[in-house]
Amino acid sequence: MTEQELQELELKYLGNIQLGLDDYKSLYEKGLDLIRNEPKPQELLLKILDDYQKRLNEIPAVDLSAENLENLDEAAREKIKALVLFGTQAVLINDNSRKQGRLAEANKNYSDLLSIVTHEFKNSLTSIYGYNRIIQKRIKAGKHDNISEISDNIDRLAKNVFSMVDTLFSMSLIDEGRLKIERRVFDLVEDAIKPVIDDLAARLEQKLMKVKIITSETKNIYFGDERFFQLIFRNLILNAIQYGTRDTDILFEVRRIKNYIEIVIFNYGSGIEKNKLHKVFDKFSRFHEAKDKSNVGIGLYTVKSIIDLHGGEITAESEFSKWMRFTIHLPLNF
Repeated sequence: MTEQELQELELKYLGNIQLGLDDYKSLYEKGLDLIRNEPKPQELLLKILDDYQKRLNEIPAVDLSAENLENLDEAAREKIKALVLFGTQAVLINDNSRKQGRLAEANKNYSDLLSIVTHEFKNSLTSIYGYNRIIQKRIKAGKHDNISEISDNIDRLAKNVFSMVDTLFSMSLIDEGRLKIERRVFDLVEDAIKPVIDDLAARLEQKLMKVKIITSETKNIYFGDERFFQLIFRNLILNAIQYGTRDTDILFEVRRIKNYIEIVIFNYGSGIEKNKLHKVFDKFSRFHEAKDKSNVGIGLYTVKSIIDLHGGEITAESEFSKWMRFTIHLPLNF
């Protein structure tokens, strides 16, 4: 608290009460230290409020806004001084308690994230190691059948790991305000969407799903960060694969409307309840925990943050248990 704020408090609440600014500042700082070091702030708050109520009941029934405090006896003035300090500390404790609650929730989210990421990395690396051992044994035995298929599996798992690392690294840069985009001219369909579809071909095939691209333009030129847009589309397609209905299509519609490009991503699947849609882009938001324990809850947060940096916007619509649709608007301001 600044010197000016303390003086304003003294003038507003203490008036002619015999309590110097230095005394008040000393008591305030002591109370603040107590609050910072208190392991159970809620209990302390209740004790202070109990004492506050007790002292309030003991004060004579006068209108303090109209009555000159000099007319009160010394005991009443001292109780009013205590009330001012108690009230200030109660507000601080309540604020501190809320901050601790938010910090505890953030710690839990990051702990869950670490657990999930560790699990995913361990599984992927274990599989990569196992596949590599199989290839080594077959080569030594002079057998080369199915090696290409096994190599494809290794490639898929390695790309999954790299994708997760990219998302985590981008999230950390976003949180620190250090994510920088490097713009260049590229084709959204040919350079950003189709390469991701090729990378995820095995995942799509496992669920008998296909990505269909609908566009009336021969070129869909945009001035942005091609690498980050691949990350955007990877996260959105993976989301559609994870929660989409087996043997259905994922639809990409890309069209130019006046001075912006609109991209619509639609899939049939579990969707999200309408009352939860407003949180879909929040960090650590998870809506399918019972169905998929590997959901980290940072993919859509990263997607929105990257689109925001490009001056665009993304919205989500859904009919629960039926479909999910994301709409991206990108300004053509180059």
